[in-house]
Amino acid sequence: MNTAPTPSFQHAQGFTVVELMVSMAISLLLLVGVVSIFSSSKTTYETVERLSRVQENGRFALDAITRDIRSAGYVGCSRPSGFENTLRSQTQLQWNFAQAIIGYDYQGSSEWSPTRDTAMTNMVTTGLSASDALVLRVPTHDSRGGLRLVEKMASSTAALEVAPITSGTTSPIKQNQQILMVADCQARAVFEVTSYTQATGEIQHAVSSATTTTPGNATDDLQHAFGVNAVVVPMQTVAYYVGSSDGRTGLWRVVGGGTPQELIEGVERMEVTFGIDTSGSDRVADVYVGADAVTNWDNVISVNVALLVRAPEEYGTQRDTRTYTLLNNTYVAPGDRFLRQVFVTTATLRNRAL
Repeated sequence: MNTAPTPSFQHAQGFTVVELMVSMAISLLLLVGVVSIFSSSKTTYETVERLSRVQENGRFALDAITRDIRSAGYVGCSRPSGFENTLRSQTQLQWNFAQAIIGYDYQGSSEWSPTRDTAMTNMVTTGLSASDALVLRVPTHDSRGGLRLVEKMASSTAALEVAPITSGTTSPIKQNQQILMVADCQARAVFEVTSYTQATGEIQHAVSSATTTTPGNATDDLQHAFGVNAVVVPMQTVAYYVGSSDGRTGLWRVVGGGTPQELIEGVERMEVTFGIDTSGSDRVADVYVGADAVTNWDNVISVNVALLVRAPEEYGTQRDTRTYTLLNNTYVAPGDRFLRQVFVTTATLRNRAL
């Protein structure tokens, strides 16, 4: 009688110790490779993220500064006619609209050249760091070309009449005590609004007292009766500087007699040089110098701005001891673990270069 063959188990053997060790070694090598790739990818991602933050902050800071540089010194079509400033303290930094631009060059030991205006000290409540500062007189960003007179002024002390603005429409003249410039092709004048009626378009500029944030009018006489189509534009003084707050630095901006505001975090240094038209005739910058070497600010045609921007947080183990060149100065990093980058641009005062 045939019987089923008995199965043989002689070839059903387990892994040897050597085989297990080899397989474990291969697995460990693969795992180390995966971890290495993950760690490298994570490091690259975090570095790129911090670099992106630095580049974003640097571009935004330069955009803000260059926009104001380009619009500084707006005079309508009045060049080279007369100018009248009816404001009180019209030689004070915030209200000196006869001077389109001025800079302060850091000299070391908390000294600037030219000597910092006392108003600059009052404006910069957070304190200037060891960097240059830049002051500009510009139209407000929302002025949209301003308004135009619809009637000739009866006299140089009369109210200004612009087109009425319907209810629900935003006017570039937002409030009383705003600083305006009126200009035609014969003259221009700067004054503080003492009363504005949007429905009728009447702008008053009576004698008024100074407040903590506005200068007031010393006189109501604009020295010229402006005619039809004279442009009326809100104006402001804007100062840029590197200030410190809570142990960190940033790019700060202050408008007129207002409260300083931090515009961009992480800005450590700002260096500014000024393009001078030495011939005084062709409106082309012939040489770039620091603020301490500018003898006539009316000859400034363009501005070079350099910013040193660092990442918001420290990262990694590598310490930054590099030397950064910003225009005519250098800065040695303090050996911390912040990522840094230099941003440089040149902007022209379009109102002077035309």
